[in-house]
Amino acid sequence: MKKLAVLPLSLMLLLSACGEPAPAGWNANIDVNCKPQDPFDKTFAFFSPEKFWREQEYDLGTLKAAGEKNLTMSESVLDASRSQKGQYLQRAEEAARELGLSGKERREHIKENMDRYDKEVKAIEDRIEMQKKANDWIRKCDQAVVRELRNLGLAPVEYDPTIRPM
Repeated sequence: MKKLAVLPLSLMLLLSACGEPAPAGWNANIDVNCKPQDPFDKTFAFFSPEKFWREQEYDLGTLKAAGEKNLTMSESVLDASRSQKGQYLQRAEEAARELGLSGKERREHIKENMDRYDKEVKAIEDRIEMQKKANDWIRKCDQAVVRELRNLGLAPVEYDPTIRPM
């Protein structure tokens, strides 16, 4: 009877033993420290370590490719936005002229538009910083996964998006 009382308690402890989620948590089964994230992943890694770490190797390859593409695209959007600042100012001035604004109202209208532009650029810069942090985590965990595979006596496999490990 005592075993039945201990079982729910140990099950609750097991389920609450999740690590901090990964920064690139799109589909990561590993936590911020590159270890299995939740009890199900920990169980899978315990009973089938080769398969678990091969899947992590593939998933990190996918995350790495997506992260690099996102970073490249975000940087090109940022460059385009910065190069259009003059055009944005001209459109704000034209809009103020069309609205018939002058003096203080005109300056406020233009300032509001330029503040909106600055917020958009800042949001893009913030996304780029977050993506860089995620890419750093991916590189760190990729090295940890390779280390785990070598500990299991397996050689790392070059990422190929068409071949998923089974």
